[in-house]
This record gives sequence, structure tokens and C-alpha cells, in this order.
Amino acid sequence: MPADLFAPAMHLPEAPAGRAGPRLWARRLAIFSDPSTIIRDVSLKPGLNIVWTPDMSSSGSRALAHGSGKTTFCRLLRACLGEPAYATDAQRSRIFARLPNGLIAAELLIDGVCWVAIRPLGLPGGEFVVQVASIEDAIARGRRDGDQAFIDPLVIEAFFPMIAGATPPEVSREQVWDVLRAWLTRDQECRLADILAWRSPQTQSRSRAQVLGETAKLTIVRLALRALDAEEQTAALRERGLVAAAEDERRRQAYQQQRYLDGLKVVRAALNAGEDLGFDDTIDQKGLVSLAEVALTQAMRADLPKPPDVGSIFARLNALNDERRALETSQQGSAKVADVKRGEAERYRAEASLGEIDITQGGVRVCPICRVSLDETLAKGCGISLERCDLAAVKAAIADKVAKATQLAGEADRAAQEAKRYEALINQLSPRQQALEAEARNADTASRAAQAAAKDVQDRIYRARRVLDDVRSLREVEAAAKPAPPATAALDAVRAQLEAGRSRARAAIRTLEERYQGIMAAWLPDGIEGTVKLDGNGLRVDAQFAGRGEVSTAALDSLKIVAFDLAALHMAVEEKADLPAFLVHDSPREADLDGQLYERLFGLLHQWEKSVETPCFQYIVTTTTAPPLELQTDGHVRLQMSSTPAAMRLFGMDL
Repeated sequence: MPADLFAPAMHLPEAPAGRAGPRLWARRLAIFSDPSTIIRDVSLKPGLNIVWTPDMSSSGSRALAHGSGKTTFCRLLRACLGEPAYATDAQRSRIFARLPNGLIAAELLIDGVCWVAIRPLGLPGGEFVVQVASIEDAIARGRRDGDQAFIDPLVIEAFFPMIAGATPPEVSREQVWDVLRAWLTRDQECRLADILAWRSPQTQSRSRAQVLGETAKLTIVRLALRALDAEEQTAALRERGLVAAAEDERRRQAYQQQRYLDGLKVVRAALNAGEDLGFDDTIDQKGLVSLAEVALTQAMRADLPKPPDVGSIFARLNALNDERRALETSQQGSAKVADVKRGEAERYRAEASLGEIDITQGGVRVCPICRVSLDETLAKGCGISLERCDLAAVKAAIADKVAKATQLAGEADRAAQEAKRYEALINQLSPRQQALEAEARNADTASRAAQAAAKDVQDRIYRARRVLDDVRSLREVEAAAKPAPPATAALDAVRAQLEAGRSRARAAIRTLEERYQGIMAAWLPDGIEGTVKLDGNGLRVDAQFAGRGEVSTAALDSLKIVAFDLAALHMAVEEKADLPAFLVHDSPREADLDGQLYERLFGLLHQWEKSVETPCFQYIVTTTTAPPLELQTDGHVRLQMSSTPAAMRLFGMDL
């Protein structure tokens, strides 16, 4: 059969004229137990670099191909390239316990200039990047004030000046290399599951890509592939704004509609109206508005109960209390007068009796001065007083006091009788007071009942007026409710702009697809066809067998991701993408990927590098499967390890 002139074929990447090597590549990675003691020194080169831990089939031993340090090697290299963390917290603790003064260092060449990145294996804070000739020179010089901590600013300035000014809001200028580094050095834990699956949370790398959304990552990828321009970005932002506004409007209208239905349900229940009753009157029946007006009229016509005259009752009760207080005052005054009169009468009686001595024979008069019997004084004469005793006057005084005492006793009896009369009058007031107090209590109860009845009427009027207001308001809402014009017009316009932007981007995507198809054809020559699509659902890479349609297996899916990365690497070599021509794949073979197909991956990259004197890319791959025999040389296998003995592991010891 004649050759298919339109069949995809892989074209070897051609760097621009004058380019003598990769713009970014790692020349050396070294691990130190302390600044003067090196544990592992790995030299790397432009082109294909293999880190190999032979499996049992190729090593001829019982040593496992896992646990030697392949992934750790990739992570240490990533750390020198600026990754925030080189291991999980648990791994870093173990390494720090064994190597408290350890450090890692890498010689990184950017546009021919050597930069050395130093990172401590223990506590952070001692990292620095310096332009010197070698790692040893950097260690001897040491960290100085003003040194950069990470290499990110240098890479951003060299490769991403345009991208850094057009990143999505989630990615700052300083994070561009952090995100793209995640793409070019995928986590082995992501298992090559998707073109945008770069960092697994379980690796604890603290990369921005670890928490970045799919849309932002796709935007960064498209910017790097030159498949996104400013006009499309503006349209994308406008689309997101319109979609958000449309969703807000939809929620607002749904809320308003629910409020309308809830309000209508409430007024129907208040008016005892059926679901079929409208707002306005019809020939057959009154509408909700008329029913609400009637209900308000009836509520306003309700008779209010007249409360009793509580004031007059309390006025009479106060007058009665005043009368009682007056009688009590008079009664107390009479009782006081009686007490005073009796006291005075007793005093006069006492004074009258001072001249008498009670003896068994009867009363004998005595002198009020010397207490001597008057009869004895008259018979014998007074031996004390020089004056003659006036017996008649004494007797007259005694008689006068007796009379006065008798008079006062009579007045006291009359005052006591007056007090008893007032007391009787006071007692006569108690039934009247009890009756008035009972009347006041009854009046208070009746007044409260009248107030409650009045409040109930007022509440009915308020509710009826509220229902009427609500019905009228709901009728206005219904009259004003018009189907909101869908936001499709503006969305359609902006989506047309997006599609126009994607059309402009298709040139870059087409270049990517051509490279992807060529790689698939060279790697899988037996009828595999590949496509790269950019649409509203994102960027997708597919592969299918001719005549059988799309076929998906774990191995084939991972193969598609590897081919996609290699296509981007191809464009980076040709400088048709804003990317360094640098790529790391950590154990890209899935379990059921055919061994011969996997070997072709090495052969394909070897074909790229041997076509030129100095390859303009660097591809680092870790593997447990043996590479092709012709590549099992020191020129390509830059590091060979084993899980046992410990000296063959990356750190040369148990950790």
C-alpha cells in the first residue's frame, strides 16, 4: 500500500538558530551530611537522564525496586528548583534526626549562567541562591545578607515576563514558576491521572498548585502554550461575572417568588379563601381585595365594651378612709383626755390623803409638814414649827383637793364614754369599707376585661388592615411581575468572544496537537491516533485505535499524559511555548503498560538528543524497568540505586 501522506509523523524538535543548549537545566545535584562531607553527587546533562533502580527481573537479585530513593531524588531536585518542601513532615523529621547538619545543593544553569541553590535538610531558614561556578564555591562562600532564598524570581524573569502579567487572580506573579514547576515535575502519587493533576496533598509539598482550582491551572497552561490572549481572558472574566450575576438574579427571583407564594398562602388562610380565588372581583364572586376590605369594615364596626367608673369607686373609698381617719383621730383624742383627767384626779386624791394615816382604828389627821397627829399637836403644842398651825386652812385645802379629784374623775369618765362612742362609729364603717373594696375589685376585673376586649378588637382591626395591605401589595407584585429577560443575550455575546479567542488559540493548540500526534505515532506506530481539544469544557487529550474508537485503560491514560508533556517539551525546545525545555517524570510506567512500548519512550527521547550535537532540552526519568541496552551506560544512567544494601540507597544509610 502507498504511504499515507497525511499520516501524523514526529518531527524532531529544532531549537532556534544559535541556541547551544537548554535555557534551563540541572548540571549537578549533591547531598551533604554536613558542609564538608558529601553523601551523594549526581551529575546530569542536557538530553535524556535516567535514574534507575533495577527491578528483580533485571537486577538478578531479591532486592526490591522500591524504597531506594527515586521519588526523593526528584523531590530534592524540585526543592533546589524552589519547591517549598522537599519531603513530608514525617520524612523530614527522620532525615533531620540522622542528618541535623545536612544540606542539598544543585548547580542550575539559566541561559548559560550557573546558579547554585543550597537548601538545609533540617530547619528552614538557611537556604540561599548564589551565582558561582560550583556547589563547593557556594558552600565555601556561605549565605550572605541580600542573597535570594529561592531561584523562582530568576526563572520568572527569564521565562515568564509575559505570563506573570496575565495570571488569573488566584496566582500571583511570584507563584507562576511554583505552578508551572508542578506541571513539569509531576508528583509520582498523582499517577499521571490527568493533564492538570500535578500535586497530591499527601506529599505535603506546600506548592500553590496543590490547592489551585482546575480553571486557574488550565489558564496557566494555556498562557504557557501561548494559547490564550488578553481579549479572551477579558471575555472569560466577563463570562464569569455574567454567570454569577445571572445566578444571583435567579436566586433573587426564586426568593421573591417564594415570598409571594408564602404571602398569598397566608392571606388566603386569613380570608378563608380557596386556591382558585383571584385578587379582583368577578361576576360570580368577590376577589381577595374585596374580601379583605369587608373583613376590615366588619372589624372596625365591632362594639367596644364600656369599662366601669373605677374612679368614682375609688373616690368614695378615699372619702370613707378620710372619715375613718377623722373618727380615729377624735377617738384617740377623747381617750387621751380621759387618761389625762384620771391622772390629775389621782394626783389630787394623793395630795388630799397626805395628812391622813391609816391605822386600824380609822383615819387620823396629821400635819402635812411634820407628819404629827393634829390632835396631839392641838393638845400639847407643836415643838417644831415656830408658827401656829392653821388647822382649818389645812382641812379646807384637803377638802378642795378631794372635790377637784372628784370633778376630774367625772370628766375622765365622760371622755372615756366619748372615745367608746367614736370607736362604735369606726366599727360601723367597716362593712361599708368592705363593700367598697369588693366593688373596686369587681370594677378592676371588669376594667381589665374591657381592656382585653378592646385590645382584641384593635388586634382584629390591625390584622384586617394588614391583610388588606398585603393583598393589595401582592396584587401589585403580580401585576409588575414580568418574566425577566434571560441573560442569554449578554452571555451569548461574551461566549462568542470566548469562542473567537479559542479560535485564535487553536493555532497554538493545533501546533501542540501536531507534536502530540507525531509523538503518539512514533511511540505507538500501530494505528493509534491522538487528538488535543480545547473547548468550553477545558483542554482534553485523547487517543484511539483506528476503526475502534476511543480506548481507555490506566496504562493508555498515563501514556496520553506523558505524550502531552513531551509535546509541550517539544514546543519549548522550538521556543513556541513560554516554558523551559525541562521535564521530570517519576516512574511513568503503569503496571499494565507493555514493556516494549515503555522502552520506546527512552528510544524516542534518545532520538531527540542524538539528532543534535547538544540537546536543547533536559528530560529526567526515574524507572525500575530496565532502559534499552544501548542506554544502560554512564552517559544516560546518571544514577543507579538499590533498596538493599543501605549504602546503595540515595542517602547511603537507613533513615
